[in-house]
Amino acid sequence: MTLALRTRLAVGSMAVFGVLVAGISVATYRVLADRLDEDQTQRVVELAQGLHGYLAVSADAASVVAVGADDERATFVHQATQYYQVYDTGTGRLLAESPGITPLGLTLTLQEVTALKARPTPFDVTTDVGRFRFATSLGSSAAGHEYVLQVGTALAPLDQALARYRSVLLWRVPLLLLAGMVAFWWFAGVALRPLSRLAAASEQVDIANLSARLPLRGVTDELDLVAASFNRTLARLEQSVGDMRQFSAALAHELRTPLAGLRGHIELAMRAPGNTAAQHDAFVNQLEEVDRLTRLINHVLTLARAESGQIRLNVTRVDLGQLVAGIVEQLEIVADAAGIALRFEQRGAAVFTDGDAAWLERMVLNLVDNAIKYSNPPGSVVVTVEGGRDLARIAVQDTGVGLSADDALHVFDRFFRADPARPQSSDGAGLGLSLVQWVASEHGGSVAAVSALGQGSTFTVTLPASGRGERGRRVTSGPPTAARS
Repeated sequence: MTLALRTRLAVGSMAVFGVLVAGISVATYRVLADRLDEDQTQRVVELAQGLHGYLAVSADAASVVAVGADDERATFVHQATQYYQVYDTGTGRLLAESPGITPLGLTLTLQEVTALKARPTPFDVTTDVGRFRFATSLGSSAAGHEYVLQVGTALAPLDQALARYRSVLLWRVPLLLLAGMVAFWWFAGVALRPLSRLAAASEQVDIANLSARLPLRGVTDELDLVAASFNRTLARLEQSVGDMRQFSAALAHELRTPLAGLRGHIELAMRAPGNTAAQHDAFVNQLEEVDRLTRLINHVLTLARAESGQIRLNVTRVDLGQLVAGIVEQLEIVADAAGIALRFEQRGAAVFTDGDAAWLERMVLNLVDNAIKYSNPPGSVVVTVEGGRDLARIAVQDTGVGLSADDALHVFDRFFRADPARPQSSDGAGLGLSLVQWVASEHGGSVAAVSALGQGSTFTVTLPASGRGERGRRVTSGPPTAARS
């Protein structure tokens, strides 16, 4: 499973942060343990070396000399004599020991004393009452008696300090990781916020608004480079689409004159005396083809003008129920002739929208005409108007041949034609539904198709209710003429 970019950034940063925190925690614990251990060793060595000056050693015994009222010396001697032993190096005899060391059961043999004399290094002892560290120091009395002095210190304070530090790490590190997780999630959102703004800006770019550009922050970072590259691509695309629109409009305009001339010549040829019935039928077929080409050219010109921004909407408050009822009334004769039952339904109260009545009429006319055209007798077409939640809906439902799932995805594409085997499909130019989609979009709405082969189709136009629609942005030289797809 691929995680979202923000999640990956947060998780990746958290993983790195977790490794760093764990590594730093282990390192600091190790450094602290080593430093405390070194301090204990240095302290016990200092105690062992300094205690020589307060010892009186003879062949049979050793004792600590009184230090008087000097607080500093008294404190030193007290610390040094908590755990100490004195052994004769020749006989291994214990000459003196402190009361605190007796419970430890630390009694050395002659061999052990000799080994310590040869290598007087600090060592640790673990007893029932805890760990102790002893330092060994060699000395001799004024009478020449050699002895081994052992001074120890309890390691319980060191162990307790390290245990407390471990406890601090065990409950503070998880809290730190949790805080880091929240912080990194927030930082990831902040870091991706410019990318989200670019995505939102790119959503405003469509075929009718290719002049839009992504904003640049002016910091010349990677996001600005991406936005600038995207803007350059949009500029090239805008120029290419503009060239194609201009070519389509120019070509359609140039074709209108020769088609008008061709129609005139055909009509004159039809009036010529001596034409047979077959010739007359041929002329009629030619006129129908010329008319179909003329309608196609008019569609192309209309779409070219619309997409190039040359059309403005004359926005007024439109009663959709009244508008649709009028169109249904006009087409009832056509529907009856085709054996189709055409019916209008107003659901709920009157529904109003702000829009251009002429263009809205053309949109509904195309939808209803298509529904009649692709319905087989005895079929039915139901046109409904309803409102709800500040939206107005116009639905055209038929019992016709329907569309396949793949065709339904492309039904609003320009020049799209479904299966040529469908009845009466040759009458259309494949542009009517493209025009329907443009009209709905210009009114701040949308159009959707739900269809299945052999089960009919439902085309639903959703528009903002009155007061919510986009007000006129474009001007038309005159009201549009009704056109069939």
